[in-house]
Amino acid sequence: MLYGKVWVKGIAVSFLTFIFSWLALEGIASLLLHWKQKYQREAEYNTQADKAEPLKNSLVLVRNDALGIVRPAPGPYEVSYRIKQPATGGAHLSQSAKQVSITYHIDSLSRRITPFDNQRAAGKYALFLGCSFTYGEAVSDTSTMPYYFGKATGFRPYNYGVSGYSPAHMIALQQSVNMRNEIAEKDGIAIYTYIEDHLARVAPSTKWIYNSNGYWPYVNPKTVAVEGTYGEKHPINLQLINGMYKSNIVNLFNINFPRRYSTEQYEQFVTIVKKSEQLYRNQFGNDNFYVVIFPAYPMAPELRQLFQRAQLKVIDYSALLSWKTTYDGMHPDGEAYKRVAEKLANDLPIKSI
Repeated sequence: MLYGKVWVKGIAVSFLTFIFSWLALEGIASLLLHWKQKYQREAEYNTQADKAEPLKNSLVLVRNDALGIVRPAPGPYEVSYRIKQPATGGAHLSQSAKQVSITYHIDSLSRRITPFDNQRAAGKYALFLGCSFTYGEAVSDTSTMPYYFGKATGFRPYNYGVSGYSPAHMIALQQSVNMRNEIAEKDGIAIYTYIEDHLARVAPSTKWIYNSNGYWPYVNPKTVAVEGTYGEKHPINLQLINGMYKSNIVNLFNINFPRRYSTEQYEQFVTIVKKSEQLYRNQFGNDNFYVVIFPAYPMAPELRQLFQRAQLKVIDYSALLSWKTTYDGMHPDGEAYKRVAEKLANDLPIKSI
């Protein structure tokens, strides 16, 4: 009996010690996090004159709750940035700023409009799938990769990219939309632009689930079809993830899972991209589906082998160029898109399509 009481007491002391230690660490992490954020803001203000601060964003999104995806609403919208510029007369003077606005035009089918010269039309289509690198975040309608590709080839570009998308979003979109009915030309190609973060979005990582509050397409691993949202399928996981990011320790060290990708996760990623290719082939009746690895995002050798095994056509531009960012400090500028599109126009078997 005495031994039992000592055991219970030991457990209670250990538990209380853990709680107090955790609270102390949370307090220290809170102070460090506050200092870190303040330091980063000051560093950005003093040294990153080319990084812009968003002022206004009039984008309206259309939700598809059955699939956990959003698309831009039809019509024009504007995003304005305040660009910091060093003041003349000395390095210690305060910075000046100018405002730059980007206008995006969205058609009635929620696609970003890509200006095209009909006189140069080759009678073929170029369908673009992907995320903000396809959509052309923070660049004008005439500075996107689809625009430059259409200009170089005469293929009419159709931009189905949406910021934040992944291959999981792509198959959700292909499930809900018959793109064949939305494209006039009979023959053409489809191009999916790969960046490394798509792996985190397909996994999906805890950060993406937290930032979206679970409003994320859930892919059934058996059917490879989108069936609702992550939050609907994994409500307990969502609560745990939301609780996790309330921790100062987690935010201080920017903790995100998975830390590394397993072979199984690589296989699932390739399976989803292959599903997108199959959906494209079913709708358009050809296999002109290409995966383009965007510059600065080399693909892991194991993942590349899985793409080859799945007989997916991959064009690797990871080492093609080093690109500068546009106004938002995150996405490529128009010159990068131009060089990638022109290289793609030369490398693809355009004449045989």
